[in-house]
Amino acid sequence: MGDISQLNLKEPDPVDWENYNPVSKFIPPPQAKGADGRFILYYGQAPTVFEEGATDEGLLDMLIDPIKVVKSSNGADGYAVRFTHASVKQYERNGKLSNASKLGNYLKACGITAKPQRNAEYVAATKQTAGRVFPMNLDWQARNKDTGEVVQGYDNFPEDPKRPGQKKAILHAGDVVTDRDMKGVITGKRVIESEVLFANARLKYFVDPNRK
Repeated sequence: MGDISQLNLKEPDPVDWENYNPVSKFIPPPQAKGADGRFILYYGQAPTVFEEGATDEGLLDMLIDPIKVVKSSNGADGYAVRFTHASVKQYERNGKLSNASKLGNYLKACGITAKPQRNAEYVAATKQTAGRVFPMNLDWQARNKDTGEVVQGYDNFPEDPKRPGQKKAILHAGDVVTDRDMKGVITGKRVIESEVLFANARLKYFVDPNRK
């Protein structure tokens, strides 16, 4: 056995051996839609630290992670929505720039009154949202990172026979899911090939509380 003193190692993080548990517990994501077919309104709390990045086009992209559900009508409080990116890239409507971006929508949802134009101003405005609570809609995604198999969108998950009115959050090989196009039109059905797929919540929309 070698002498580890020669390796210049850092000491490991402390472990609570009295409560040692190597198995992570899957928490089903909150419902995305209600019985009326509309997206449910949730309230999320922004993190206190944000990470700056760039899109493939070289535009400012902010990582807003995690977002904690703090107000819900169905017991979803405490759920963490992960890996939310919001950039300054304006999306298109009818082939034209919309004068709106996902990051702009986030600032509006948080009640920020600043009117940023430059990257540094967007970063400063985003930092003002730390810890703020804002309205949002969620959606579901399940992905096998090894095979690329994915189920995108709450409507595409099968009904859960054990929870009437809700969708199955854990998919197994043989489950049948639906595929839809961008307009929500069903394009077909397929059978899950992965041994297991776990649904996770992803942010769908930032909701402007002042929009009527």
